[in-house]
Amino acid sequence: MKLQLVKHARLLIVLSLLLLASGACSRNAETGTVEPVRNVTLLLKTGTGDYWKTVKMGAEAAAKEFSVNLKVAAPEYEGDAEGQIQLIEQAVRDGMDALVLAANDYAGLGKTVDDVAARRIPVISIDSEVASTRVRSFIGINNFEAGQKAGNKLIELTGEQGRIAIMGLGAVVKNAEQREQGLRDAISKHPGVHVLRTEYCSADLKRCGELTNKLLQENAEIDGIVALDAVASIGVAAAAERMGLSGKVKIVTFDSTPEDIEFLQEGVIQATIIQNPFSMGYLGVKHAVDAMNGKKVPEFVDTGTKVIDQENMFWSDNQKLLFPFVQ
Repeated sequence: MKLQLVKHARLLIVLSLLLLASGACSRNAETGTVEPVRNVTLLLKTGTGDYWKTVKMGAEAAAKEFSVNLKVAAPEYEGDAEGQIQLIEQAVRDGMDALVLAANDYAGLGKTVDDVAARRIPVISIDSEVASTRVRSFIGINNFEAGQKAGNKLIELTGEQGRIAIMGLGAVVKNAEQREQGLRDAISKHPGVHVLRTEYCSADLKRCGELTNKLLQENAEIDGIVALDAVASIGVAAAAERMGLSGKVKIVTFDSTPEDIEFLQEGVIQATIIQNPFSMGYLGVKHAVDAMNGKKVPEFVDTGTKVIDQENMFWSDNQKLLFPFVQ
């Protein structure tokens, strides 16, 4: 009787171990062999906001399609480079096999990414570049070109003698710097257009609003403002609306937050430059899987931008970009 019980106990232990092993494995459709499930970490700039939720949604779709375990992490606020570094270090300790990173600081994350890549962990950069030559692929937009589009649209709205202001994020994030360069390049082709003020509010909504209030009070002659990131966009538009300047000061923004879309419908914002965050998330994970499988991945994938205004915001293709959660 005792011997029979021992045999049953051994059998249960073996079955339990097999079940645990199968939970961390997947079957290769081509070879029929069972392989360990690999772990991909998606590190966002912040965990809040529809933009980052859409990136996450794209990444989850790819993780399901390519049978990888996706762990999503983010610091509490955008701009927290140290928080991202700590999350990367923890992911390495947890057994991360690939990293998909939207860097909060171009230079500040460079060494950490180098260290990760030195462990033979592929790194894919999305949305924002990072100062490392070890990144396998950057998936995002041509930010210089996007800045040009914003500048050209504002000049179309204000005319060839426009007096404008710029509200930006600052040079810590590479894409913000590139957008401003593209914007200034577009403006330089129109000698009658002048930049009266440039302010940086560092993704701080309250500060963006306060700086907009101040620049509009001190420069009543401003014809238009370009806001170069999502937080600045909301801050600028809200301040202009509070001051009764909706439509009088032309505003071109970036991204398609719910606030942005509402301000666009109400005529507070005249146009916004939108991206495709779903594709960034999806392709980030896809290329991470390809890199883990030893495949060559493209150095840069341009996910594209569109200029959205009241005239084209209800076109079906644009609705899919503006409202990805209702598709």
